Parts: sequence; C-alpha cells; structure tokens
Amino acid sequence: MGRPKASQEFIDMLNEALAEEMASIFQYMWDHILARGMESLAIAEKFKELAMTEMRHAYMLAERIDLLGGVPTTQVAPIKIGGDLRQMVEDNLQLEYEAIDMYRRLIKQAEKEEDPASRRLLEEILKDTEEHARDLEALLGK
Repeated sequence: MGRPKASQEFIDMLNEALAEEMASIFQYMWDHILARGMESLAIAEKFKELAMTEMRHAYMLAERIDLLGGVPTTQVAPIKIGGDLRQMVEDNLQLEYEAIDMYRRLIKQAEKEEDPASRRLLEEILKDTEEHARDLEALLGK
C-alpha cells in the first residue's frame, strides 16, 4: 500500500493553509513586538503564545503535505501589521474567522479524499483556531 497520496487539489488547499499559518506567525509576532498601551503587556504575551501555536500548525501542515507527496509552500499569505492594540486584536480575530472557514473546507475535502489522518490533524488545528477566536473575542468584550 505504501505512503498515502492526495489529489493535487487537496495538496493545493493544504499549501494555502500553510501559507496562511506562516502569515499568522509573522502577524502575531510583529503585533507582540509593536503592542503599546496600558493593557499591552498581557495582550502582547497572548500574541506571542498564538504565534507559537501557529508555528506548530505550520509545521504539522508542512509534514503532512510532504507525506502526501506534495511540496510544502514557502509562500506567505498577506499580513496586516500596525494600528492600535484594538485594531491588532480585530485584525487577528478576522484572520482566525477566515481560518475557521478554511479548516472546515479542508476537513470536508479530507473526508472526500478518504484521508482520516489528515481529517484528524485538521480537526485538531480547527479546535485550536476556534479557541484563538474565542480568546480574541474575549479581549474585545464580545
């Protein structure tokens, strides 16, 4: 039977997710560095924590893409840097909302590909992403 294989469509979707995760790493990292204001210390630490989680997600996706016979992308999706602390949190929350939608589509594709290992990996990342959104919503009082 050998190593699992995936369709090019699925590899492309996974690479899009990888590019988004890498963008998230940079966005959270820079927001951690640039955060200013009375509440910035706690929020900056949250940004740092989220950057580390996004790095773990990127690594998981890259390994899976390689295992499925694809080549992990080195492209980074667009990032938003700057603004006041509230703007940073709002930009990051929007990024997490988009990621939630993306991971739901990827999970459906993994099911279509009959790839339960990828599905489980993507569900784990989705769970983390939903928690990130909840934490950022809490910072905004939503």
